[in-house]
Amino acid sequence: MPIFVGLGTVTDEGIRNLEAMKVRHQQAVERAEKQGVKVIGSYALLGQYDYLVILEAPDAKTAAYVLTREAHGGNVRYQTLTAFPMDEFTEFIQD
Repeated sequence: MPIFVGLGTVTDEGIRNLEAMKVRHQQAVERAEKQGVKVIGSYALLGQYDYLVILEAPDAKTAAYVLTREAHGGNVRYQTLTAFPMDEFTEFIQD
């Protein structure tokens, strides 16, 4: 399945709701799984972005749906990227 990366930034509302983050995160993983998405990893970051989530999803539409639904809660905003395994990438860039 394709891999997608979500880079998240916490919103003002998200800062106010930090105490509930552990529960919200677990619920988000469960919602993603119900959509057929596997959360490969999720991390808190120090720097330009606050969160990193790596998803394995059937397609870009499903990955975008999952991250958009999470952003809808108002605690985070995501930038979504498609990730290619390096061996796959090097094969399709060859002439």
